[in-house]
Amino acid sequence: MTKETVISRSLRLMFSGTVAFGAIAGAHAQTAPEAPIARVEITGSSIKRAQVEGALPVQTVSREDIAKTGATSTEALLASITANTAVGGTVSAQGAGASTYGLAAASLRGLGSNKTLVLVNGRRLANFATDGTSVDINSIPLAAVDHVEILKDGASGVYGSDAIGGVINFILRNNYNGVEVTGYGSGTKDGGGRNTKASILAGFGDYDEDRYNFTVSADVAKEQAIYGSQRGYARESWNNNGLRDASATPSGNLSTFNPTTKPNANGVIPNSLASLGSGLGNPLNGGDCTTNGSQFDANTGSCRFNSAGAVPLFPDVTRANVSANFRFKLNEQNEFFIEGFHSEQKTTTSEQSSPYSASFLSTDNAFATANVYPAIILSPSSPYYPASYLAANYPTVNGQPVTVSYRAFDGGGRSHDDHAKMSHLVMGFRGTVKGYDYDVAYTHNSSNVSEDTISGYQSQLALVKLLSNNNAFNPFAATQSPALAQQIYATNYVGNMINSTLSNDSLNARISGDLYQLPAGMAKFAVGASMTDEKLDLNPSAAYQSGDISGYGGQTLPLSASRNSSAIFAELNAPILKNLEADLAVRTDRYPNATATNPKVSFRYQPLQQVLVRASYGRGFREAALPELNNPQTLGTSASFTDPKTNTFGQFNVLAGGNPNLKPEKSEQTSVGFVIDPVPGASIAIDYWKINVNNLVTSLSPEFIVDHEGIPAYGSLVQRDAAGNITQITSTNLNAGGLKTAGIDLDARWTIAKTANYGTFATRLNGTYVTKYDMTLPDGTVQQSVARTVDETGSPLNAVANGGIILRWKHQLAFDWKYQNWGVNLTQNFQSGYHDATRADEDLEKSVTPVRVGAFSTWDSQVSYTGVKNLTVRVGVKNLFNRQPPEIIGLGNYFQAGYDPTYYDAHGATGYVSASYKF
Repeated sequence: MTKETVISRSLRLMFSGTVAFGAIAGAHAQTAPEAPIARVEITGSSIKRAQVEGALPVQTVSREDIAKTGATSTEALLASITANTAVGGTVSAQGAGASTYGLAAASLRGLGSNKTLVLVNGRRLANFATDGTSVDINSIPLAAVDHVEILKDGASGVYGSDAIGGVINFILRNNYNGVEVTGYGSGTKDGGGRNTKASILAGFGDYDEDRYNFTVSADVAKEQAIYGSQRGYARESWNNNGLRDASATPSGNLSTFNPTTKPNANGVIPNSLASLGSGLGNPLNGGDCTTNGSQFDANTGSCRFNSAGAVPLFPDVTRANVSANFRFKLNEQNEFFIEGFHSEQKTTTSEQSSPYSASFLSTDNAFATANVYPAIILSPSSPYYPASYLAANYPTVNGQPVTVSYRAFDGGGRSHDDHAKMSHLVMGFRGTVKGYDYDVAYTHNSSNVSEDTISGYQSQLALVKLLSNNNAFNPFAATQSPALAQQIYATNYVGNMINSTLSNDSLNARISGDLYQLPAGMAKFAVGASMTDEKLDLNPSAAYQSGDISGYGGQTLPLSASRNSSAIFAELNAPILKNLEADLAVRTDRYPNATATNPKVSFRYQPLQQVLVRASYGRGFREAALPELNNPQTLGTSASFTDPKTNTFGQFNVLAGGNPNLKPEKSEQTSVGFVIDPVPGASIAIDYWKINVNNLVTSLSPEFIVDHEGIPAYGSLVQRDAAGNITQITSTNLNAGGLKTAGIDLDARWTIAKTANYGTFATRLNGTYVTKYDMTLPDGTVQQSVARTVDETGSPLNAVANGGIILRWKHQLAFDWKYQNWGVNLTQNFQSGYHDATRADEDLEKSVTPVRVGAFSTWDSQVSYTGVKNLTVRVGVKNLFNRQPPEIIGLGNYFQAGYDPTYYDAHGATGYVSASYKF
């Protein structure tokens, strides 16, 4: 056992309250009696040591902290971590209009979820099966979590691939004795988003006395959906910022058409028809905008369908989890253990009916195979042919067949279910033999994800064949005759779209202990090895492979891939002087196509009991994930944007997929910081960090590629026909230059001593300031991406092309009061402002001035009561003042309108109550 020093106690107390900060209440670093603490393994090291004696910045969120946030999902908890950002990650709200299949993923330092290592009890999980690069953080059972350790420093030298941005380690509860039940319920001020959750924790046997302990927990949760119609800021598809959804019309583009056109030698039907009315809306309804959510758009002078109200701001989610931990004492120093969990999540997404236009249908290969033109055709013989309108506006088109856009209201609203299952099982032996600690374990992980359509997803070919040249079809009406409506509904595809499984099996062994007595103390070591088998089977349905189902943006092909990897690693901790120690780790990982050796060195210097100085340097790497390497390349559609060469606004064909020639990403990271206790009860920690990533694996934004087509590095990625129209944009995976980011973490706290009359007061500020986030592109261009979404010319930045903002400053400021059986907590969540894109109604020839989005903050509050034996009641409000989000331009990144769902929680003001009772 080791005596805990003053600075160690201060650090431990500091790290144990990073979210709600209540755990620091009553802490007196200078006056608390010294007590022995056990030697344990800390995230970022393989050597057991007295807690927080290491040299790395590890942020710990205790179980009490988690309770004070009112979070019911891991995603909600990690959203409060200032080092975590939506850039490179995924939030549940982004599943609306995008194929995320219910995934939620964390991204430390904005480097990406594929460079953020997520562990449970120090062991890896399986990546989400349909994504293949990231762990679904919502699969981790929050009710079973004892605490979370967040290593905000690269750790490839210890953990291998994926740890470039840092490590999030969830420690589950174990050795519990008794029964604890918890209930939770919440409601929002503006409707929707109700949340209910119930959990039970039970433990049997005392490990020390009975030689065994079995701890099991289970929980179920239900989260109700929120729709744009329920929030004033998200009800409009377009506003003064300009058009948001170009397809949001019952009718649209009018074009000349030659029905006798045949496929070319490559089996593709040429489509050189000029778009004449991009964003027309419905020009023939005489201003009657009263059906199916249509609204008058002054920009086009016609009625357009307002889809925003039907867009889910948050999906309907049901979760169920069970976890268990069994420990059996073989003798006083050795044990056998089994631990793991199984989680299931069902995400139901319901949104507006499917839209149809020539641009949407152009990527559907089923049309070429069937020799059918990929558009809905309106014949001049139709009673609904707009002869007078065309004669007045497009006289050269009048009398010819035209194509029309259409929204299939009669097919029903789109709705689909995502089912995600995660299994994690570990079994092994650990203990001490002849003074050396060891751990040998087998781990099995499996992620299974499937998606099933419920309604509103039509076979595009079947619908076009039904409606083209059908004189009963009125494209300018919201709904059709009952007979035709029934035929439209019959084109719906209902059934499985995809089923994917990703699994890995690994064997790990490690031994650590004392190595050699040095003048300043004992040198300690750790060595180990691991072997892993990984397998991915992605099985889209025949319908998905055809690319013929509306709303799925093109075909997805099956993928079956596997690989083996192995690693050896070592670590040495050596005291150099009485108050100076060094830690050196090195690890070699071997993959089928790459081998990487990465070192890490860190120093801890404590010249005074009240002062700690720490520094580290390391190299990291990430081997590309199986789908990044092996995904088949397929043709889909881009988000809507304007081609500057033809001034055409719309969606374009995009070739996307894997690249077997990808090189591993490599990184260098440095950190230096200090912790001081200036006065009793106060502590300040400041850490500077810098991370450089090379061979960055990414795919370029189609809009960015087109905007920079004149640069040789991108010119070959854009294909055009003889008329100059874009026929294809290549946006497959590639190693695109690099990324450099740097910043400062701040953790400051102050606790006022507990008094009989007033209780304990504490305050804490935890924040991250980003000084640099520079992405280097293939042509050598450096994009400075902190606090902005576009560059100086108004072009979107590639770093944030998929959503999220690299915020300059983000913090949590908390005030905590504890008196007898009562506790009160008040927390501010703050983020600085940023520069968004130029307004669409601005004269771009005169100005590209970006819109300034202001700083934003919300306040959360909670009151707790423990006056009844074994009972804890908490009542709280999130977003106490129901602060509405700032309006954004959006760049077409989100289906939600008017706000950024990656940082604003659409629940708004949410009241909740929870109660826990122990038996």
